[in-house]
Amino acid sequence: MYKLLLTREEEKNLESQKIFSSYNINTISLPMIETIPKEFELKGFDFDSIIFSSRKAVEIFFKNLYICKNTNINIYIVGEKTKESFLKFYNTKKLITRDSIKEILPIISGKTLWIRTDFELPEDIKNMVKNKDIFILEAYKTKHKVYDIEKVLEAVNTINGIFFASPSAFLGLLKNLQNYKYILNEKDIFAIGNTTADAIKNEGFNVTYVPQKPNIESIAKYISSIGT
Repeated sequence: MYKLLLTREEEKNLESQKIFSSYNINTISLPMIETIPKEFELKGFDFDSIIFSSRKAVEIFFKNLYICKNTNINIYIVGEKTKESFLKFYNTKKLITRDSIKEILPIISGKTLWIRTDFELPEDIKNMVKNKDIFILEAYKTKHKVYDIEKVLEAVNTINGIFFASPSAFLGLLKNLQNYKYILNEKDIFAIGNTTADAIKNEGFNVTYVPQKPNIESIAKYISSIGT
C-alpha cells in the first residue's frame, strides 16, 4: 500500500488523512510548520481591495477586525478552501477567487491590503508587487518545527511520497533533513500549487505531480492511478 508523508500543520494533516485514506493511501503526519497569530491593528481603513491568500489569514483577520456591511471593497482570494472560510465570516458579490497569488496580483488595482504570513516573499512575487500600491499585513508568524534527525529519517525512509502544500513546509523538511536531502530524489513529490512546485524545483528536486486545480483529492486520485 502506498505511504505518503504529510507536512502541513497537524490539524490540516488530519483533514488530509481522511481524504487519502478514502483512496486506500496510508499517511504519516510530520508537521514541518506551525503558525502563531501576531497582534496587529490598522489605523484607518481606506483600502480599495483586500487579498486573503490562506484560510489562516482569514481566521486571524476576522478575530481582530471586521468589514462593514455594504462596504464598497473588492475581495481577492487564493483557493476555494480560503473562499469557503471567508464566506463563513462575510458575504459579498465583489469577490474574485483564483488558484494562486500570481493570478491575482496582475488584476488588482488601487490601494490594496494583503493579509499573509511573515515568511519572506519569493523573488518573482516581490517583482510583481514592486509597482503596486499594496500594504502587506503580516498577521501571523510561520515557524519551522525541528525534530531529531532519527525521527525524520525513520519517517522518510518508510514512505513512497511526500505531500507539500506550501514552500515553507518544503523548506522545513529540508532544514530537518540536514545532510540527508538527497533522500528526496528517491521519493515521489507532490505539490499543491505552482508556487510550492517552483520552490521545490528551485532547490534542484523534481516534482512528480501538481494538480491543475489545487486540491488534495486530485493528488489522491493521481496516486491511485499509478498504483498503491
